[in-house]
Amino acid sequence: MDAPLDRFADLFRFEERDAGVLRVPASGGPLFRLFGGQVLAQALAAAQRTVREGRSAHSCHAYFVRAGRTDAPIDFRVTRDTDGRSFSARRVEARQGDDLILTLSASFHDPEEGPVQQAAMPDVPGPLDLPAQDETIAAALPDMPPHRVVFWDRDIGIDFRAVEPFHTVSPPKAPPRRSFWFRIRDRLGDAPDEHQRMLAYASDLYIMHTGLLPLGISWSDHGLQDVSLDHALWFHQPFRADEWLLYTMDSPFAGGARTLGRGTIFAQDGRVVASVAQEGLIRLKA
Repeated sequence: MDAPLDRFADLFRFEERDAGVLRVPASGGPLFRLFGGQVLAQALAAAQRTVREGRSAHSCHAYFVRAGRTDAPIDFRVTRDTDGRSFSARRVEARQGDDLILTLSASFHDPEEGPVQQAAMPDVPGPLDLPAQDETIAAALPDMPPHRVVFWDRDIGIDFRAVEPFHTVSPPKAPPRRSFWFRIRDRLGDAPDEHQRMLAYASDLYIMHTGLLPLGISWSDHGLQDVSLDHALWFHQPFRADEWLLYTMDSPFAGGARTLGRGTIFAQDGRVVASVAQEGLIRLKA
């Protein structure tokens, strides 16, 4: 077999600093601010490094405190709260200089056997029967504001396939539900921790804007100021992030310039592998 190829590897090349701080270099690139999913995944990776092998994350909860910069390194300080017989708890602070940009709490659990019940996987077309999201985005670039173009007119390393029609401009009002197939384009290694942090990275895309669908507001609207506020992620069963996963999303509420998105992630064989919740800012500017 070919060796794994991972274009995300540099995001997780930590340099150990004084007092237990882990640093990653500035990501650079054209973005106006750091992608939240990147910092989320890096904070989870920093916590994973402090837990014994085989004890995997089962949940993490993050707050995006302020926008991160692409021209500065990020320092991650991990606090070891507990190491029990089967669980470990960690807290992570991500800073750029004196600025706190993210806090994360994570819990880790040794694998255990037990009875299983789960939601049924929706009956949707398979990923290879759907157009690549890259094609949809490319056609919409001329109508996007500059900060959207900068983010989407690049290879994000993830293959997304929208199940429902994906509107970028003047969307019709629709129920607050949608689904995407996705997978990391590069083949990853076999370590479960690697797949968990890459799922965390991808889980920050699209979920927040589900609450805009009943309002007829486009995620690429020139007057929309949107940003992730917090993010919760639960890992249920083993999976590979470089194989197709179905991300089903809904939103129970949007109002007061905020929206809540919920997600369930299925492996292609129907197993529920993760759950997601995220609140975000959806402020309409004049």
